Amino acid sequence: MTHASKRRGPLLAAVIATAAVLLACGSWWLYRTHDTASKQPETTSAKPGKPLDLERVDWRNAVIPGGLCHHRGTIQLRDGTAINVSSTFDGPEPRMPQDVAATTDQVVYGDLTGDGRWEAALPVLCANHNSTAAGQRAMGIMVFEGSTGRLRHIGTLTSQQPHLGEPPNAVRVERITQGRITATEMFYGPQDVNCCPTGLADSSWHLVDGQLLPENSTVRTTPSPAP
Repeated sequence: MTHASKRRGPLLAAVIATAAVLLACGSWWLYRTHDTASKQPETTSAKPGKPLDLERVDWRNAVIPGGLCHHRGTIQLRDGTAINVSSTFDGPEPRMPQDVAATTDQVVYGDLTGDGRWEAALPVLCANHNSTAAGQRAMGIMVFEGSTGRLRHIGTLTSQQPHLGEPPNAVRVERITQGRITATEMFYGPQDVNCCPTGLADSSWHLVDGQLLPENSTVRTTPSPAP
């Protein structure tokens, strides 16, 4: 064997050994890359929405349905109000725009659907733009749930007692339990002034196939009689 052959032998062995190490490292890196990629969290669009904690909803800036105020589409609240909202209500002029106000410090919570999560009841008032109390056109309690990660409107509670005109009767939710909402109604008699309805009623609505339906309304206090 020549001296050149003797030198090439160890060199060739070293090259083969180095290649084997690199190949092994490459295989390990590819395996780790694939394994790490396979364990990445799924994108949020691949999973159902996380249910909302309705107590943490920013009700003052929520989007609410427009039906109560006779507005086509939704209404964006800003600091609890929406001003000059288009409407089919008549007032001093036809199709009078509405000023919408949500009483966000009086939201009531309870498990209406029985799924272990709370629903929310938000009082909302609609009044002719820039009007006095006499221009109030509608008052209701909008009920929402958030099981899909977004607010969903279940229904709106409005007075079950006779409505004499403007302003509308008021409804105040007292309690939300599984399948039922109970409330106090303040309704007007013929002698009542705009500020102060004197009639009181205990009312309830029940949840049937996902819809809130009037159940009962019992007069507690009869309003001032007509002269």
